[in-house]
Amino acid sequence: MEVKTKNFKNVLLKWYKNNKREYSWRNDSDPWSIYLLEVISQQTQLSRADKYYKKFIKEFPAPKDMATSSLKKILEMWSGLGYNSRAKRMFESSKIIAEKSFDGLYPDFQQLPGVGPYTENAILSFVYNEKVITEDINVKRIISRYFGVKNPKKFIERFSSLLLKNTESRKLNQALMDFGSIICRPRNPLCLNCPLENSCKKYFDLETKSQEKFFGSNRELRGNLIKILLKKGRLNINTLQQELNTDQEKLDKIIKNLQKDGLVKLNKNNLIDINSS
Repeated sequence: MEVKTKNFKNVLLKWYKNNKREYSWRNDSDPWSIYLLEVISQQTQLSRADKYYKKFIKEFPAPKDMATSSLKKILEMWSGLGYNSRAKRMFESSKIIAEKSFDGLYPDFQQLPGVGPYTENAILSFVYNEKVITEDINVKRIISRYFGVKNPKKFIERFSSLLLKNTESRKLNQALMDFGSIICRPRNPLCLNCPLENSCKKYFDLETKSQEKFFGSNRELRGNLIKILLKKGRLNINTLQQELNTDQEKLDKIIKNLQKDGLVKLNKNNLIDINSS
């Protein structure tokens, strides 16, 4: 597992270096900024969340600025993001943070309204570079597919130390999230463009299933029938059946389809040949 984990991490970080998305907060390690970002980006695409983040951080550069504002103003600025309860919890949290510094809260960020394990880990990683893996939906999907595990959460708990060995957690977590959004997407993943495809369990399984579907399929049988006729010329149906090692009913269906496509011809003596006309 150590070798596979190391390969996974190295390839991923190399990809990230050349393909990372540029956002205004990417190199920011301010706790308040990261907190705002995490709340705003919940169930929201990062490209869209980034626009709202810029608006909020400009208006409220520090917790006290939001704490002395009003819920009405927060909701007006939040309009269009949905899930207004998040805006309310963010406003309530700003008051708590304004009274106590973030460092004073560390490491118990979950005392803030609406902050769960994921948001806490994101803050710990992006702000303090703590050795934690953010269990973002993109991260779970990549882990599940690449390592072929049904429970990525347990896998992360067990092997996070290997994943983070000699690695900045901030960089690895951002790489995972970008990779999940760009390459290892929930639908129509770009497997052929994936630098991890050769060692990805999910890709291997998909390829194997694809090959299994071909072997013994009508498509394979059609191809083999044409190859035999091209090599041996006109054949009796019974001889062809023996050559293909298939049942008569299946062969009859294949021949009818090939006749329909104009590829073969069958005479009254049950002799079949390539249609040269």
